[in-house]
Amino acid sequence: MKNDNIYPYYIKYLEQRLVEGKISRGSYSLLRISQSAFEDFKFKFENDSEMRIASIRDKKIDDLFDDII
Repeated sequence: MKNDNIYPYYIKYLEQRLVEGKISRGSYSLLRISQSAFEDFKFKFENDSEMRIASIRDKKIDDLFDDII
């Protein structure tokens, strides 16, 4: 699961949901290691173009800020 190219997008998605208060810290920890939750995300990511575009854009912005710091 961690070797999958989509996994970094999944982690960013979970982090965003945590910040928004949609999941708790405990849920975040469990979802990070849940194969079934990852597969659900992966299905949505691959089939929902809006979600894919937003996730890729958010990751690129985060990478730019990481390079600055």
